[in-house]
Amino acid sequence: MDISNFTDSARGILTGSSTLAIQNQNAEITCYHLVHIMLEKKDNFIYQLLTKMEVEVEKFKQLNLDELNQLPQTGQNGGIRFSKDVEQALEDAEQASQSMKDSYIAPEHLFLGVLDYAPDELKKLMKLYQITKHKFLSALKEVNDNSKVKVDPEEQEKSDTSILSKFGKNLTEMAKENKLEPVIGRDDEIRNVIRILTRKTKNNPVLIGEPRRTEKQQL
Repeated sequence: MDISNFTDSARGILTGSSTLAIQNQNAEITCYHLVHIMLEKKDNFIYQLLTKMEVEVEKFKQLNLDELNQLPQTGQNGGIRFSKDVEQALEDAEQASQSMKDSYIAPEHLFLGVLDYAPDELKKLMKLYQITKHKFLSALKEVNDNSKVKVDPEEQEKSDTSILSKFGKNLTEMAKENKLEPVIGRDDEIRNVIRILTRKTKNNPVLIGEPRRTEKQQL
């Protein structure tokens, strides 16, 4: 499983689940850990989707936590691993991402994997609160109108920065570092640029033509 295929939010769920398992001295990261982290905050995407499904999220969250707290503890700081259920859920999440033609694995894909491979007690809780795959997909479609996770925002930002660095110069940074040559004999052009920039509309000046050489350069 390539972690670079996950969005920041999805990676945060895995990291948070690992931290929670370590704190609880559990030997494995289970679906209970994943669900708890997904619902940890009310502004989490999965929390909002379940709310849209009219699920009593706080009650469901507490019952899931009760099951989590009953998991066996190792009593030592040994290595931690994914449970078999979580491994299957992660593989299912990757397949869900591909079938939905998304480029990255997001929290909704992880939750779909949990829906398929949750342990029996968690499945009973989901059934009790009527959390089904059909209802989840319907809520997801309504929220994002079938929008796809095409590009990870962090990777897009890196890509944009790389392209700009390759084909352009950051004049603002160069000015801060005093790397720009002084502008001489361009008072009229500078005033026109300032005037255009301060307009409410059509405020995009374009400088066209060969640079004017100073008398020193002509000599």
